[in-house]
Amino acid sequence: MKFPLFQTLRIFAIPAAALLLALGARAQSAGLPAAAAPASSAATGQAAAPRYSASELQQAFDFMDANRDGRISRAEAAGFRGVARYFDQADTDQDGFLSRSEFDAAMNYVKPQ
Repeated sequence: MKFPLFQTLRIFAIPAAALLLALGARAQSAGLPAAAAPASSAATGQAAAPRYSASELQQAFDFMDANRDGRISRAEAAGFRGVARYFDQADTDQDGFLSRSEFDAAMNYVKPQ
């Protein structure tokens, strides 16, 4: 018996899990919450390159946005340890949701504009 929905979800789950594990590992190794990590190198004066491509971020965001409202609620983030752990730091406007720009900024360690 084939489960096409399961196969589709598995395709999205692997990159999403990798993104979340990297977020947690990077934040722990730096000793900083993901949203507080530096966005540029003061010594070189260059902005840090984004860690993930726009398509990778979109894929992970869409996977977590279960109700497809264009934002990630605290309840939706609860199933993803790395996102749930740093939800408050990533939610820069403190509205209780992660917008796509807040999510991208947290994943790539830059402040949203």
